[in-house]
Amino acid sequence: MASAATSLQAPAFRSWRQERWPRSARARWTLRVGLATPYVLLVALAGSLSKASGANALLVQRAAALHWSSGLGWVARAYPPIPLALARLVPGGARSLAVLGALCTGWLLQLTAERLFLRSIPPPTIALLTASVALVPAFWFVATTDLSTFATLCFLSVALSGLLDFTFNRSTQSGFIAGIGFGLATMCSLAAASFALTGALAAFLVTPRSHAPREIARRRAAATVVLFPSAAAVMGWGFLEWRFTGSWTRSFVLADPALATFGHRLWGSLGDSLATTARDLAFTPLLVVATILLLVRRPWSSLAAASVVGCTVVDGWLGVGLGSPATVILLAAVSLVLVPESPSLYERLLLWSAGLLQVAMGFGGLSAGLPSVSHWLSHLFGGAG
Repeated sequence: MASAATSLQAPAFRSWRQERWPRSARARWTLRVGLATPYVLLVALAGSLSKASGANALLVQRAAALHWSSGLGWVARAYPPIPLALARLVPGGARSLAVLGALCTGWLLQLTAERLFLRSIPPPTIALLTASVALVPAFWFVATTDLSTFATLCFLSVALSGLLDFTFNRSTQSGFIAGIGFGLATMCSLAAASFALTGALAAFLVTPRSHAPREIARRRAAATVVLFPSAAAVMGWGFLEWRFTGSWTRSFVLADPALATFGHRLWGSLGDSLATTARDLAFTPLLVVATILLLVRRPWSSLAAASVVGCTVVDGWLGVGLGSPATVILLAAVSLVLVPESPSLYERLLLWSAGLLQVAMGFGGLSAGLPSVSHWLSHLFGGAG
């Protein structure tokens, strides 16, 4: 007999496996291209003004410095492998990587709108909520200047969506999607590993609780499905590096020089990470509102937001954080994942207000909270003027 814990009410994710929006592949790709076009034009504007995309340019330089050989000593300089492989294989240098990131925006925004549509969110609300992410300068900045970080955000977005469907609806397919998403994100940034670990813990705790051997094995399998790809990526890469270079961590430190240094202040650096994350949260009022609405409907589900925030704090503390602009975008994307199904008029008004405030904060608070984005934006449109 099933335990009471097996009846988890999470109808918000029930349709993701059966339906797509728009229904036809042609319409979906048309929408993706349309959504990506403004960002491609933004890349063209930056190119016409000779505005170098620093992170992408650095990625291209690192990829060009790799010298393939019969041995595997190059693995000490080849993390993260997916962005470096793209930088090595895609012709055109940093400009091409910027275009690739701009094209990915269309896929990410269409997928975000699809999730909201399948959750019975009214079309005007879908448009406003999607715009609350798409219209903020931090999103423009990350998508067009830092392919490695933006790819991490895309994979994490897919993984977190699959994780919710997996834990609440027992969708095996979504579990594999979550695990693969976390694994791919980890091969783009070490920051994704903490999200995979937290996701595995959630899968272990949320699945039906029972002392029966079969149920215990099922919970362990659920956690393994989510965690294994990411753990295999980190441990496998570390072993490969040790085997051929004698070091477990050289490539990780090269990618994230602050890894586990804690700023030479163990607890002081934790306080710094908490302060930075709190400042980033100020740019995502929609996450706060979505969490409150989720808390009212399904209190335990609201822990998803707390776990994501906790992961960003841990990443910053360990020295592998994605950076404030990317963290703001990640938190904003998570807020859309957490929007409850079929919101009432009162809930929609709260969501609209938070979305508009988020866009206003995205512009008005740049100089105080996101100076790198402010500097980039002023040079971009200042040069255009």
